[in-house]
Amino acid sequence: MNNQSIRAVAVGAANIDVHGFTDRPLVMRDSNPGRIQSCPGGVARNIAENLARLGVSVALITALGDDAGGASLRASCRALGIRLDRSVEVTGHPSSTYMAIMDEQGDMALGLSDMRILDHVTPEHLESCAPLLSEADVVVADACLTAETLERLVDGPCAKVFIDPVSIGKCRRMERLLGRFYCVKMNRMEAAYLSGMTIETDGDLDEAARRMLASGVKKLYITLGAEGVFFAEEGSSGRVPAILLLPVNATGAGDAFTAAAVYGELHGWTMERTARFATKASALTLLSPNTVSERMSVPAVEAVGGAALPMDKGERFS
Repeated sequence: MNNQSIRAVAVGAANIDVHGFTDRPLVMRDSNPGRIQSCPGGVARNIAENLARLGVSVALITALGDDAGGASLRASCRALGIRLDRSVEVTGHPSSTYMAIMDEQGDMALGLSDMRILDHVTPEHLESCAPLLSEADVVVADACLTAETLERLVDGPCAKVFIDPVSIGKCRRMERLLGRFYCVKMNRMEAAYLSGMTIETDGDLDEAARRMLASGVKKLYITLGAEGVFFAEEGSSGRVPAILLLPVNATGAGDAFTAAAVYGELHGWTMERTARFATKASALTLLSPNTVSERMSVPAVEAVGGAALPMDKGERFS
């Protein structure tokens, strides 16, 4: 599965994801019928899994407990060929957990996370990972890391550090470091926060991109939901349309996009080609009940071409 000539390191969260699904409108403050399932998750771990399934040799730096959740996450990474030897094992601490309730449209209605263990990925630990990071063509991180750890990462030996802000709340951890990241993948709300402006029109997108590129960012992708994806680098920008479909589970689609953007960078693609490939990878993930599609592969992504896509096995309800 791994291509040893290309290397990436993902740094950040690895969770056990617990998802609740329903095919009826949710009633707040009441018990709702539905289906509950768990699977490996976490932004950095999801990116690492997607990269592994795309054939990239990848290592993951995260923090894992010595509990059942940690054992499950280790086993899933071993099965995918993801290196974990520079991750931190924290004795007596529960592994990171994320809970999400999805509405009848497959969108998240409510999420809750316990990622305290990730604070054990410290700047000092990253310093000890310098040999691994120096081998990487690309390092990709999530903003679940502390601001101090993110700063050590951009000060590290890899010149191409991608960042996924994860949420507006976590944008604050990377805000002052924005211009030191090579590439930022974000949604409209995160882009508005990081650029310090409201984004409503195409002109707003252009201005937000101008501001972020002026800060030092080399490349950026702004996902716009049903409106597609905006991309920009110095002297060039554009948009790629969305692939319309009914999502099974929206969790993880953004992580697939980020992984595919890294894949395009590793292969020297243009931003437009990368954005089209990443949009297809995201669409493939939206049709999976899991955080990462079991079908994720380069041929499967390239075959995505329209709205009538089949669901992954284990579709929403039987």
